[in-house]
Amino acid sequence: MDLLKQLEAKMQALVHQRNQLKEELDALKAAGAAGDQELQSLQSRLEEALAEKAVLEKDREAVKEQVAAILRALEALG
Repeated sequence: MDLLKQLEAKMQALVHQRNQLKEELDALKAAGAAGDQELQSLQSRLEEALAEKAVLEKDREAVKEQVAAILRALEALG
């Protein structure tokens, strides 16, 4: 009878441990999913920033060309 009580106590301890591990796994999965969402969001923001950078670089080049043209025109007048 004492052996049965010991086995039952061990069984309950193992079930409790299994439940704790399952809860930890679920929490880790949820954190991983949140991390994945954040990573995707950051990747999207990076892509948007890179696209905006390309537009700004084109604008800068256009402005440089306009300034150069204005300087040439001023030199031609002067």
